Amino acid sequence: MYTLVPAITARLRDALGACWHVCDGTLPHDRRPLPRAVVLMQAPDVSTTSGPGVSLAPRYVVQLAASAEATAFAQLDAAFDAVIARLHHWRPEGFHVARLQLQAARDLQAIEQELFGFELLFTTNTTRMGCDA
Repeated sequence: MYTLVPAITARLRDALGACWHVCDGTLPHDRRPLPRAVVLMQAPDVSTTSGPGVSLAPRYVVQLAASAEATAFAQLDAAFDAVIARLHHWRPEGFHVARLQLQAARDLQAIEQELFGFELLFTTNTTRMGCDA
């Protein structure tokens, strides 16, 4: 599930362009450059269990942050739209997961003052097999 984070990060780098600092949240990264996007994975929800199969719903969060500059709101609006356009309903090739679905969008809970942003939460589904003995 963590292996999908670099694929999402690469896809967002292409979508957001050179002015955005796009980071893979599984690796150490510099939090100073702005505007920035960080891709994180949260613990998966267990959707269903049936026999030996377990359906999981991993959650991927894209954090968008910009400083309180005159152009920040336009940058955030454009990035918000670009993230949805590139990730919602996208099925990553080479991974055994369903299409990503946008589940929530909320204000970025940033500690730093004078930062604005959003968190977009995407989920997908995957099945893992347990013991069938």
